[in-house]
Amino acid sequence: MNFLLYLTLLTILLLSINNFLLKKNFLISETGDRHQKFASKEKIPLTGGIFVFLSFLFFINNQILSFIFFSFLILLLGIFSDLKHIKSASSRFMIQVSLVLSFVIFNDLQLVDTKIYLLDRLLSNEIFNYLFISFCILIVVNGSNFFDGLNTLNIGYYLLISLVIYYLAEANFVILNETFINYILIVLIIAFILNLLNQIYLGDAGSYLLGFTFSIFLINIYLENPQISPFFIIVLLWYPGYETLFSIIRKNIMKKSPMKPDSNHLHQQVFYILHKNNNLKKYHSNLISANLINLYNLIVFIVSVNFFSNSQIQVLLILLNISIYTFIYFKLFTLRYKKL
Repeated sequence: MNFLLYLTLLTILLLSINNFLLKKNFLISETGDRHQKFASKEKIPLTGGIFVFLSFLFFINNQILSFIFFSFLILLLGIFSDLKHIKSASSRFMIQVSLVLSFVIFNDLQLVDTKIYLLDRLLSNEIFNYLFISFCILIVVNGSNFFDGLNTLNIGYYLLISLVIYYLAEANFVILNETFINYILIVLIIAFILNLLNQIYLGDAGSYLLGFTFSIFLINIYLENPQISPFFIIVLLWYPGYETLFSIIRKNIMKKSPMKPDSNHLHQQVFYILHKNNNLKKYHSNLISANLINLYNLIVFIVSVNFFSNSQIQVLLILLNISIYTFIYFKLFTLRYKKL
């Protein structure tokens, strides 16, 4: 079956499923969580992850069978979280650890050369290597969930990464399955449009799945293309990565559990300032906030991709991103709460 036909039928099926879920009031947004106030007040099906996963089934073969299997388990974990069947954030995290570590060991996924001498020495130990790469994947998976909350922000971010990889593949700078990246682009464009039109939300299921997929995808691209700087991969995933680390530090300082969601992430600060200070409707504030953040990341990616093999420039970009994020965050945080 032609992939476009497959996606067309899948999209029609998804919209039918959405209609059914809305009638049953099942697997939808607005479950009472405080952080959901930044999204639409309408009830939207949390089926973005289901759409992305079902699109993967078109490519199923022996080479990616384990990826499909573990992706399904990650998706299932997210669905249980969205349905509030697994309310404990600690329990969800421990299940994530088990799934990611099992995937890494089963596929013998290891890093060989990170361009950091001390780290490379440590990575020569197989156990440390498995733990380190699992840690990196978990950072992205949870960061992907942390910065989800505005229409098109999460999907748009991974769409930008896909465009970067597509460009490198078309220019013959990297070796990879070009058919796969072409199809992933189409999937994310459709998901982006559906999300833009408030037809689907990712929920925990979708954000977990995209974080897991792209962390694995980019690690494999690096392993197969040693001419790429490992710091280039970090630049592509800097936002979910730093979102996780910053949130953990921030919540510890505020004496809050790092595991529990809150409404103090960067995208929520941007949304609040735009919404309150400019009298914009929630939907418009939502989209403008998401696009401002992704516009910044687009500029970063354009600079980064032109120096994809230069580790020094990639490190400078990472440090610049961290500095700008931290400065803007505290500036917006001060503006938001200065009258309280």
